[in-house]
Amino acid sequence: MNPIPLGPVIILGGGPIGLVCALLLARQGQASSLVDARPVAALQRDRRLLALSRGTLDVLEPLLGSNFAPLGEIHRIHVSSRGNLGSAQLGSRDFDGVAVGATVWYADLVEALARAAQAQPLITVQRPRRALELRQKALTVEIALDNGAVLTGPLAIDAEGTPSLTRDAGQYALLAELEISCPPGDAFERFTSEGPLALLPLPPTPAGAGSGRMSMVWCMPAAAAQARHRLPDGEICEEIARALGHRLGRPAGIGARSMFPLHTHRVAQVCEHRVVHLGNAAQSLHPVAGQGFNLGIRDCACLVDCLARSPLGQPGGAVAGPDPLQALHRYAARRRLDRTLLPALTSALPRVFSSTLGPVVLARSAALLGMDLLPALRRPFTRLLMYGAPR
Repeated sequence: MNPIPLGPVIILGGGPIGLVCALLLARQGQASSLVDARPVAALQRDRRLLALSRGTLDVLEPLLGSNFAPLGEIHRIHVSSRGNLGSAQLGSRDFDGVAVGATVWYADLVEALARAAQAQPLITVQRPRRALELRQKALTVEIALDNGAVLTGPLAIDAEGTPSLTRDAGQYALLAELEISCPPGDAFERFTSEGPLALLPLPPTPAGAGSGRMSMVWCMPAAAAQARHRLPDGEICEEIARALGHRLGRPAGIGARSMFPLHTHRVAQVCEHRVVHLGNAAQSLHPVAGQGFNLGIRDCACLVDCLARSPLGQPGGAVAGPDPLQALHRYAARRRLDRTLLPALTSALPRVFSSTLGPVVLARSAALLGMDLLPALRRPFTRLLMYGAPR
């Protein structure tokens, strides 16, 4: 294999996926140059709540240590279907009491990751800088920036998020915070005929805010989301209570509502010569089971592991290293099952649980009951949600 001139790995996108990738590379001694058109302050205005799996926590904790953002731990996930028998409880009882996941505010996680990247000498952050052109050559990638600079490296990582989609979304998620009494550490996935309704615990705040409140993500057709978005608070709380059933009762109140279009996509090839797509740039999922961000973190960890097995050489560019193309081929092969199975699962679950066909109704009720009673069924499924498909 011919050696190639070294340069930093170029990362396009300075959100959580790009920052995690840069930090993981730095732990392997590999320099990177991260480019983003947005200042960190702009990202910190994003008030989305992220659901982190146990596997994602295992990746992030060594990177952030005591500087981790506040987390709302998830120990139990209650899964049920409105109007049907059977329910299942997935959680830490099968994993020695360890939290199976957690929630974190997007803005808080970005802030913690940005601080860690700023303290890492192997990471060069260029914000706000826009990449104007990407040129692939035989041995390198060149990125032309809006300030006239040209970055050159052995590969470029596309972590810029979901590409722009012009088609209208048929499904939306209705988002809001609810005042509702739930045991600490509990999360709920309630399937309705219109779509899944999830309740997630909120991260704590120093003032104790968040106690007695849950984040709601209710997926439904666009017309239903628009209608519910306009309802008075009392009426929408009644509709939520009917969807949740007697298990949780009526919310005492609801905060500001927002709507989010549910577009899904999946690129056929994650590697295009010296460019590799990660996270939402590679695939975006239906939010059921909260797997999208976690799939992106597994992309990062797998890519860095593949590159570490074929090191690019010494940082700084003085020493030539082996061509990373074979590492990218290994990465694409290792990610194939996870990138196929999880999107298929998250796409199928809403359709299966919205079906009114008798055999389907009986099968899903039996599946929920069996999963709740039989650890041999429950543990592998929970592990899939925690760590993804085995590789």
